[in-house]
Amino acid sequence: MKRIGFIMFLWALLTACEDKLDITPKGMTVLGKVDELETLLNQSYGFGAVTDLGIVCNECYSSFENAATALSVPNTLKYAYLAYDETVDRAALTKTDGTYAAIYQYVNYMNILLDKLDGAEGDEAKKVRLAAEARVMCAYLHWLAVNIYARQYDEATAGTAGGVAYVTDLDVTGEKTKLSVSEVYRLILEDCAKEQIECLSDATPDVCRGGKAWGYAVRAKVLMQMKKYPEALDCALKSIEYQNTLEDRSVVVSSGIWSLLDRAPNNILFMRSGSAPFGEILSRETARLFEEGDYVRYYAVMGGGGGDDEEDEDYGEEEDGEDWGDEDWSDEGGEGDRSDENWSDEEGGWEDDEEGGWGGIPVDPNPMGIWNSMYGLMLGGIEGGLMNFSLVTTVNAYGITVDRMYYTAAECYIRTGEIDKGLHLVDEVRRRRIHPDFFTAYEGTVHTEEEAMALLQPAKWIECISTYENFFDCKRWNTEAKYRRTITREVPGSGTYTLAPDSPLWVFPFPNNAVRYNASLTQNY
Repeated sequence: MKRIGFIMFLWALLTACEDKLDITPKGMTVLGKVDELETLLNQSYGFGAVTDLGIVCNECYSSFENAATALSVPNTLKYAYLAYDETVDRAALTKTDGTYAAIYQYVNYMNILLDKLDGAEGDEAKKVRLAAEARVMCAYLHWLAVNIYARQYDEATAGTAGGVAYVTDLDVTGEKTKLSVSEVYRLILEDCAKEQIECLSDATPDVCRGGKAWGYAVRAKVLMQMKKYPEALDCALKSIEYQNTLEDRSVVVSSGIWSLLDRAPNNILFMRSGSAPFGEILSRETARLFEEGDYVRYYAVMGGGGGDDEEDEDYGEEEDGEDWGDEDWSDEGGEGDRSDENWSDEEGGWEDDEEGGWGGIPVDPNPMGIWNSMYGLMLGGIEGGLMNFSLVTTVNAYGITVDRMYYTAAECYIRTGEIDKGLHLVDEVRRRRIHPDFFTAYEGTVHTEEEAMALLQPAKWIECISTYENFFDCKRWNTEAKYRRTITREVPGSGTYTLAPDSPLWVFPFPNNAVRYNASLTQNY
């Protein structure tokens, strides 16, 4: 038996050694055919939690976390972002970063494809298309990175501001060089050039693969973040030409369910962040931005099976029959007017009306809603905060949707003086978000850029919950005198916290495990 056991041990050892010899060297692949290389593009893109971006811009307090508890532990990242405490050593606390790791992992996949494609066996036309898709994806991934881990692009400072490493090689362990923000954007624009975009497919069967709608959307977002609004508008409209399906939420009235699947036709390219928006606890300031008649806020319920049109007549009334709408819920003055200057107010952002808003509502108008005040209070500890409790809704956190591309085009129209065209696009999205009994068109109601932006900004804010969009927008607006604002966050029972437009908290730290091997990755704040 001992002899048999020894022979089996030797066999296992030799087998293990043989397996070792089959290991592909680091940085190498056995993908030798075009169809094999294409599998590198078939990713189910997933990134780290998007919550911290939302906390910084005051979209939310946390995800499944009590705000007071987080604020009671000072030497943590959660505390630093929630309390807007710039003295916390965030770099030391950031051992790893799931989003940073994912971005450069996917960049590596694209670089492997680009490196192997020329020598691969297969259709030459397909090679061109796959190379273009990989390059545009590299542009988009680096654009995400530079907007999270570096300062906002600004023409006056981009040449000297530290950016990120723009990785084009396969050596995943080799040292990378951090470039300036200006140089990163130059390379991004090269990789998503129109010549590359025109090589993409007109349409794709998979929301994780990029066609022309996605290519033009990427370039539009890059150019808008650079504040090049005329050029961005052109690309945004081209994207909409190729894909123009908006999400229609009116079905929520009869079903009670807000079901947003990753395969939804309004997704141009889908990139998830965990289970977002499930668990996100909105700030009181964000909660007040929902418009009356918002299908998701007032009709969608936990578990679905909501009301129907026959129940509409009771909508907007408290249990005693008194109307809560104008008197208790709206902004100061009781008019529900979102064209005021609260958004751009440097002294505190949206106005916190002592008499209205949440303080004046004794009963949640949708107590079983998926934006739930009960769970906001129970789990978040915030009276007036709303926690998302939907298990069937998957927000496209790091990707791009048609709806958000409408908002991109809308702002670009407004910035180029075509106010009504911009507000028309905003209305096209809002019309599918707001019950017709409460919908009032914005188009034709204002005449200046600032007035139009005051309408667009809160509407887009609600549209983009649980995505990177609100954080990116705030960074961009903060570099413009007429739109920069100091954020004021109220956490009941804990205090009031403020964040300046030029705070270092707008720049996230590089993780320790990246800095350790890349001497040039000095922090950008």
